Amino acid sequence: MIIKKPTADQAFIESNVAKRFSPLARQMLAASGPIVSSAAAGMTNGFSAILLPQLQQPDSRFTITEEQSSWIASMAPLPMAAGCIIGGLLMERFGRKSAHLLLNVSFAIGWCALSMAQSYPQILIGRFITGFSCGLVGPPASVYIAETSDPRYRGILLAGVTFAVSGGILLAHLFGTFFRWQTAALLCSLFMILAYLLMLVSPESPSWLLGRGELQRAETAFRWLRGYGPESRSEFEAMVARSTIGRSQEKPSEGGGRGQEEEEEHATSPYRRREFLMPLATLFVFFATMQFSGVNIVAFYSISLMRTTIGSDGLNEYLAMLIVDLVRVFTSLLACVLLRSVGRRPLAMASGIGTTVSLIGLSIFLYFQTSIPLYRNYSSLSLIFLISYIVFVGIGLFPLPWCMTGEIFPVVTRGLGSGLTSSFNFVCFFAVIKTGPTLFAAVGTNGTFLVYGVISLLGTLLLYVLLPETKNRTLAEIEDQFRAGRQRSAKVLPTVTTVSAGVA
Repeated sequence: MIIKKPTADQAFIESNVAKRFSPLARQMLAASGPIVSSAAAGMTNGFSAILLPQLQQPDSRFTITEEQSSWIASMAPLPMAAGCIIGGLLMERFGRKSAHLLLNVSFAIGWCALSMAQSYPQILIGRFITGFSCGLVGPPASVYIAETSDPRYRGILLAGVTFAVSGGILLAHLFGTFFRWQTAALLCSLFMILAYLLMLVSPESPSWLLGRGELQRAETAFRWLRGYGPESRSEFEAMVARSTIGRSQEKPSEGGGRGQEEEEEHATSPYRRREFLMPLATLFVFFATMQFSGVNIVAFYSISLMRTTIGSDGLNEYLAMLIVDLVRVFTSLLACVLLRSVGRRPLAMASGIGTTVSLIGLSIFLYFQTSIPLYRNYSSLSLIFLISYIVFVGIGLFPLPWCMTGEIFPVVTRGLGSGLTSSFNFVCFFAVIKTGPTLFAAVGTNGTFLVYGVISLLGTLLLYVLLPETKNRTLAEIEDQFRAGRQRSAKVLPTVTTVSAGVA
């Protein structure tokens, strides 16, 4: 067996961590650092909803125009795309753990800059840094959790990222409800200290270490995470064998030991192969569908949207905002449970159809509410439609692409692939947030929701064609599945599964 018993110099780690806590507990500890960092990303998304109303109050230290409000809201998404690319490069060059430590420092600097801002330009600087840090956390969080978790628990741990984002939005709104925005920003910065400490005690990704040829460190990290069980031993041996083959293929061939088809595959760049291009296209469609269904409009413009949806005589808009936030958090928790028990494809289809119906239904009801006086007193019904939308988008369209970012790319292209798809997500994010007010002004709130509903429908149809099933499959099996194609994967996977029997 490859996995050896611990040596004397490893006794402290084994006795105080590995033997006191189960492998699942250790995997949860490793995932907690990226999850807390993701909560800071949610705080960034929700911060403008409490920042803008306070800046527009008469007692504000300085006033802002509508154009400046738009730039404050969209300044965070603007650098997220660049942050994703850099985050992907950092985790490939320096490791998943080191990338997380760096982004936590960057996040803390951004929140502190916001808490000390005394002018409009200083607010933009703080928003830019926190937005850039949001981009940095995108690729490493999903990839690190995917590479350090058991296939049986990978779905629920990856869903913890989107749960943390939803929780971060709620926390930002709570801080802004009871404190001034400067104090709220300072409170948000405290979470980065916790995330940094959690990452310090977590190991580096075994997959990354194997890719670097550091077998002993990879073995130690894998054992820390997964223990000595026969399933984990078999999986690590398969990982080592696959890594050895991958490194040998990178060396020039010294003889005619390969067939023509194998030589052609070897000569092709890994970034031009099917197992990279198909996940890339699938996630591009997934992220575009998620963003252009308006998922972040509600978070960024919560209070102003509540005033339009429930009317000035309806519920208090801050109370309605917190209700929506609580529903979002509950839905993210529900998504964690569903991802543990339901496949990716059926969950994506149910979420897409429910989101489409909710958006179109909300659009139709808002049209009647604004056109027929009889319906103006039923503002709570608009809130029900909005909550229905948040529930359906939260169980699938929102968490699934982030979950799959860390699991569907081959290890050799995982850094760039996750960086590109996360970057594309934030480009769409910026486009939606920046054009949202213009769209609301041009076609009204009901027309905007109708546009988002149509996009959700079209995206769901494309996902029905492209999206494979990855639940309970090892990362190696998912790579082989994309290489063979979704329609032929049923014939390929039984053969692959024998390599790591029992793991899935």
